Amino acid sequence: MSETTAKRATLKPVAADAAEKMTTADRLVILGDQLFTFGRSDTGDLFAVPKDGPNIARPLRGSGMSVRAELARTYVDRTGKAPTSSALTDAMLVAEGRAQVQEETELFLRVAPEDDGVALDLGRADGFVAHVTPKGWKMTPARTSPLFTRTKLTRELPIPERDGDVTELRELINVSDETWPLLLGWLVAALVPGIPHPIAFLTGEQGTGKSTAGRMLVNLADPSSVPLRASPRDEQAWGVAAAGSWVVGLDNLSHVAPWLSDAMCRAVTGDGMISRQLYTDAELSVLRFRRVLLLTSIDPGALRGDLADRMVPIELQPITENQRRSDQELADAYDAAHPRILGGLLSLLCDVLAALPVARTQLTKRPRMADYAEILCALDMVTGGDALPRYLHSRTQLAEDVIDSDLVASAVRAFARSAGTWTGTAATLLELLQVPDPRPKSWPMTAHALSGRINRAATALGQTGVLVQGRKSNGKRLLTITCQAGTAPT
Repeated sequence: MSETTAKRATLKPVAADAAEKMTTADRLVILGDQLFTFGRSDTGDLFAVPKDGPNIARPLRGSGMSVRAELARTYVDRTGKAPTSSALTDAMLVAEGRAQVQEETELFLRVAPEDDGVALDLGRADGFVAHVTPKGWKMTPARTSPLFTRTKLTRELPIPERDGDVTELRELINVSDETWPLLLGWLVAALVPGIPHPIAFLTGEQGTGKSTAGRMLVNLADPSSVPLRASPRDEQAWGVAAAGSWVVGLDNLSHVAPWLSDAMCRAVTGDGMISRQLYTDAELSVLRFRRVLLLTSIDPGALRGDLADRMVPIELQPITENQRRSDQELADAYDAAHPRILGGLLSLLCDVLAALPVARTQLTKRPRMADYAEILCALDMVTGGDALPRYLHSRTQLAEDVIDSDLVASAVRAFARSAGTWTGTAATLLELLQVPDPRPKSWPMTAHALSGRINRAATALGQTGVLVQGRKSNGKRLLTITCQAGTAPT
């Protein structure tokens, strides 16, 4: 018996001519086992990880880097023949079966938590990852990192430079000294997974470069083929778009539909959507994500109070004719500075992670975005800045803007400031509120409509010191409105 025949007999105790009788599907199954390890995510998605490549989960089906496409390419390279569609289908059914029985594994998009810090996927073909800890950051192959996934929107980050400086960004984005700490805090937090992130709200008059700045900020942490997107048409379109990127930018939103406002609030804290898979009536597709959001060109009057309470306003300054640069010149300058800015941001994140334990003990009052407030507190300890107090002040100011743009909320605030504390039904309150003259069509005509408007504005009212509480008494729904001390005009 030859050496080759002996090996074949040891590995495959079948008939000697079995190899000649194998179908193309059989060969594809063997090839798949040679190339990939199969798995199942905690949302039920099936994937495979290359045995000899970076630790990046690939989808089983689809185009580009899918397992199906890789098997077809490799089979052609090795045999000179293209596999039939039916052979690929049969092989993929086997792959799906093997993936389905694996233990659930969590997949991460762009950033992932580690025991002592954070891992940042650079989106490169070689799979290199930046590992950031309180002691510093380093680059390593992805085989030693958490299991990342990528989408068609994922693009490469540059290799960060060790001696970079994040303040170079100020030369490209025209923010004031007062706004810079807020922007810096948002950028640092954008690289921290597992926490709710505030929505960056880029404001400024026409011509301040909001869209250009938005693209730079999105691409700094999570480069995408479409860094800024138009308003989604419905919840399904929003879910698909938001699931594809870690940092999601929406541009030129003049109006925020109630469903989109709710969807963005859920995306900040952790969203989940369930729908039927394509071509099936039984199987479900689950989208679950927590994202970093950036919006431009929103009138505060278009915001609901709960959405405004999750925002950090980034005001851009006007650009003079002497300062204005062409789009190409600005893009070239950004591309050149990107590695240095990213390296400086990673170094700053190391210092913030080191200061975070102390910051958590020093922070006695926590707003709704408590994890973000802790990061800002740590950032102030590192830089000597005032990001946290500026953020807290900006929340109150944004709430005031929301109320000023809402006639009902403004009337409730004025009533509370004059009454101090009041308890009664919504019907009674509707009679007591001062109605604008002439009465607008949007003014509530029923107690139920008034309750809905107050509930919508309750978060913003609370930010400005007007507390609204509801309870039942003797079968009646009562509202208690309280103007906290120090919030009424003198």
